[in-house]
Amino acid sequence: MKRFLAHELKKLSLELVLLITLFIVCLFVLLYMADIVFYEKSAVFDDYIFSLFQPCVNSSNTKIMSVVTFFGSVQFLLPANILLSALFLFTKSYKWHSIKIAAISITSTIVLFSLKEILRRERPMLPVIARVHGYSFPSGHSFSSLVFYGMLAYIAYAGINNKTGRTVTIIFLIAFALLIGISRVYLKVHFASDVVAGWCLGIIWLLLGRWLLISTEKSVDRNYTPSIKPTERE
Repeated sequence: MKRFLAHELKKLSLELVLLITLFIVCLFVLLYMADIVFYEKSAVFDDYIFSLFQPCVNSSNTKIMSVVTFFGSVQFLLPANILLSALFLFTKSYKWHSIKIAAISITSTIVLFSLKEILRRERPMLPVIARVHGYSFPSGHSFSSLVFYGMLAYIAYAGINNKTGRTVTIIFLIAFALLIGISRVYLKVHFASDVVAGWCLGIIWLLLGRWLLISTEKSVDRNYTPSIKPTERE
């Protein structure tokens, strides 16, 4: 028993270190992107990434990227968040997931539009598709997609017992969230720095939301048991 507890504590400590490291790295990259865009006013990084995408721009790829980018739009994510939250709300053992999804989604939207309004960066001048309105930094599609699909990945991590199925699902969700961000640069409706900032902010918000909501869950429910139990893992 002591050996088992020591093993679990070691595993928890390693996970905590990794999460803190990820948080710090994302915060550093986010601040660096903001620095080169708003303080140095350098376009070197953005122009270079646009030049890498330019040979790939054609009608077929544009159609594909337009479909991909839809899954990061408010037209998709708003009903998807509401539906997912509602589904968990009526499942007794997963009611806290409903609260987490609603809380993280609402606060992330407030943070996103507040930052856009404060920073007011204009979008690229010559988009591949019709010109999009609103400010550019950070990318809303990249931020919101990483938050939403990141939440799904966490739910998959907590709820799927089969190791292979769990791993494949998580990789797919994270890869798809990243692809949505890439589609924004391909379509030239965002600069690469907007997208990188959106990804980093999304990860930061997920980590903060997870920590705050799990802490709240523990304090509200004295009989709290973690979603992931040692006996549930293969």
